[in-house]
Amino acid sequence: MSEQMKTAGEPLGQDVVSGDPESAVGEVAANQDVAAAGDAEAAAAGVDEAPEGEEADEPTEEELAAARELAENNALADVFDDVRKQSADSHLVTPERWPEIGLVPEHMTAEDFEMFVYEWLEDYQAEHKDEIEAERAAERAKAAAVRSATRAVGVPPKIPNRRLEQIEVDNEAKAADKAPEAVEDSAEAESAAGVDASVQVDNAAESAESAAVAATPAASEPAPGSPDSAAEDEQPAEDDRSPFAGLRIPEGYRLEQIEGEWVLVENESAAPVRKEIKCNRIKVLMGMHSYYLYDETLMTASYARWAFLAAEDNPVVTFVECVREDSRVYPRPYAAECLKNPPFRMTDEQIEETWQAVRDSGNYPDIERTEASNGDVYYYSTQYLESGYAESLAEYDAVERPADV
Repeated sequence: MSEQMKTAGEPLGQDVVSGDPESAVGEVAANQDVAAAGDAEAAAAGVDEAPEGEEADEPTEEELAAARELAENNALADVFDDVRKQSADSHLVTPERWPEIGLVPEHMTAEDFEMFVYEWLEDYQAEHKDEIEAERAAERAKAAAVRSATRAVGVPPKIPNRRLEQIEVDNEAKAADKAPEAVEDSAEAESAAGVDASVQVDNAAESAESAAVAATPAASEPAPGSPDSAAEDEQPAEDDRSPFAGLRIPEGYRLEQIEGEWVLVENESAAPVRKEIKCNRIKVLMGMHSYYLYDETLMTASYARWAFLAAEDNPVVTFVECVREDSRVYPRPYAAECLKNPPFRMTDEQIEETWQAVRDSGNYPDIERTEASNGDVYYYSTQYLESGYAESLAEYDAVERPADV
């Protein structure tokens, strides 16, 4: 056993010499080449070997905590920005989307980030409740002050406005009375122009001479087209002659010329920038297995509710709520064709199956069906519409109204 151990350890010892001197020299050279290659790889990878007995500097707990807090802050800002973009495109946002587009911080799991966003938003909106309500009230007041009508509502435009006609006649009479005075004023202006003509010529000559002097570059200034001038033109945001003069470049970005065009690129060498979190108008809808987010300034509550019901895949509840809402709010029967539009996108077969499920359940006795003379199908709730009235509204919407257009 000892001889075997010795044999295995012989290559590491200092007292073993190869019987062949040339082979020994070759082994030493090979070992040196391997060591040199290893050093080159380490240098290429940017790894600096710490001096013996010293350890590389590691971030402190405070630095790690600050980095994590910044990553969480920026992830929240990106999440709510994405919610606004999706709301503008009529889409709700669920937490399953965030790992797909890379919004989850590296130190958190997708499940942890999902709960983090929900709890953070809930706490923030509870603390800023008064501010958010004041913002909503200001928007409602602004919307109420806007009047889109350009004439009296309900008055046909063909009815003559005699008061307006009289005002136009009076204005024409006043214009006719002022016509002679305008002719006299024109003659006086022409004579005055002849007197001032020589003065204007002299002023023009002086202006041209001063402009020529101003256009001559000073000795300390580079001439247009010179290398120094070209170097100055490469600064897009600082040169007053550049179209980028006065441009405010966002923190963490820089202008770079790529293929002859100036583009805004992220400055990788810059320190991470703290993004502003804007979430005052973000709303949450709780589902069976997750939650949904949208911006109430870009998506109405009704459409968000319909999209939520469609996403939850409960066609019966979706059907009943849509029918009852139209019967209550407008009031009018609900056209079956509406269920084919976004966010429902139901087929004729799915609509009929859902209607049968509503009837068979016995839980919605107020939901009724009617059909116009052209075959269009409508649904309504007897809680808000009488059957005869609902049938007449359906006939008008399907047949009479299109004929009047």
